Amino acid sequence: MEESKNGNMITDIIRRNHYVEQFFKYNDIHVNLLGDINNPLIVTEYNIVLSCFVSNFNLIFKDNSFEGKEIFTIKLKKEALNIQDRLDMWIKSATHRKIYLFTSEDGLYYCKYIKVYNHIFPLLSPAKELAYYVFQRQKAIEVVQKLKKSNIDLSIVY
Repeated sequence: MEESKNGNMITDIIRRNHYVEQFFKYNDIHVNLLGDINNPLIVTEYNIVLSCFVSNFNLIFKDNSFEGKEIFTIKLKKEALNIQDRLDMWIKSATHRKIYLFTSEDGLYYCKYIKVYNHIFPLLSPAKELAYYVFQRQKAIEVVQKLKKSNIDLSIVY
């Protein structure tokens, strides 16, 4: 019984996250969901983390990523709601956060590294959803410099 409940929860989370992606796509905003599947970052194609989050099947829009106040909420459904004008106004008025990602020469996203004996090997992926990210530009520079010492050449995606 417990296994069935967990399976249903995973299915609901996957469905909910799909609804999030469909909602933004329907409103002409390309997003990727990064990080934790339960509480993903909603990131634009310009690597801006939008000041919104999902709770169950509610998409909650805030005026700031941190202790911001709730501006409005929509219920996520199979049929996406068209509120493009309202979204555009919210995107322009709310404060959002920038993230920094890393790519290889081949355009693959850096996910993490693994150590095998004394060697470090990067794990790369074509999927942005799996990418490692940081919130501060200085931290991004430090990551690139640290990995360069292990002969791993990455570029910061601004």
